[in-house]
Amino acid sequence: MTLRIHAEALYEALKDLLTDHDAGQVKAMLEQELRYVVPTWTGGKPDCPGWYWYKARGVSEPQLILVGHGRIDTKLMADLGPPNNLVDVQRVEGKWAGPLLPPT
Repeated sequence: MTLRIHAEALYEALKDLLTDHDAGQVKAMLEQELRYVVPTWTGGKPDCPGWYWYKARGVSEPQLILVGHGRIDTKLMADLGPPNNLVDVQRVEGKWAGPLLPPT
């Protein structure tokens, strides 16, 4: 059973015990939180700082990349390591998954 299916089953079991609530809003919040726990591959660029899985086009092995704000401005930059080092995420082609939450 995937974490997503388990979370949806928990909600279904608990929804009758909850007082007035908007089921759509609860499911949207659940989906948003699952994004951090169970990232999925997307062609969209990162929109906030954090650790992301990145898979370059034509490369089968994904790598973990830190995305943060640039030193000079607030552009999001991906740390691709030498020789490129920090590159504007808008210029990086490939698939992304994340951001990942740090462990507690």
